[in-house]
Amino acid sequence: MKLKLGIGALLASTVLVAGCTIDKDEIKDYNEKIQQAFDKEKPVSSVGKKLNDLEQEKQKLVEEINGKDQQEAKETSQKIVGNVKDRQEAFEKEEQALDNSEKEFKKAQKHLDNISDKDKKKEVKELNDALKDKYKAHDDYAKSYKNIMSKEKDLFEYGAGDQANQEEMNQKTEAVSKSYKDMDKSFNKYKDAMEKVNKEKQDVDNLN
Repeated sequence: MKLKLGIGALLASTVLVAGCTIDKDEIKDYNEKIQQAFDKEKPVSSVGKKLNDLEQEKQKLVEEINGKDQQEAKETSQKIVGNVKDRQEAFEKEEQALDNSEKEFKKAQKHLDNISDKDKKKEVKELNDALKDKYKAHDDYAKSYKNIMSKEKDLFEYGAGDQANQEEMNQKTEAVSKSYKDMDKSFNKYKDAMEKVNKEKQDVDNLN
């Protein structure tokens, strides 16, 4: 019996060691896929700078409209419409980057499923869930930002026309203001989601 127990213990320890090695490899592979997903998001930084410059340009143009005669106000409104189109084009690159990132992220799922240690799997799953939440939060933020640009384009296209009246302008301006409030909420959720990803990623990195 002792000999059999000894062999059983050796066999069990071999399985445990193999399991630890497999888990370590799976976590490493998972992390590599996640890093590849992060790399796909690199264009977001340059897009952010571009959008920031365009937003500042828009603010200056909006300030210029006040006190201008009708013809000058129309010309400035047309410039703002052009600015909106530039922002829409730039933001498409950010959305594409996040789409590419999410595709890479989805490739990591199989490695999560292959982790056998419950505690380690729990840590990796928390990162996985945080990443899912981040992509969802960015989708919501993107919708709200595109809604703003759509409302701004509508407002200033109307302002650049010949039949603009103040009451209609006020209604369209109010629609823009409301869309900004909605975006603030969605952007803050996206920011919180990114912070959660950073925290959970650190926890998973500590497993290695």
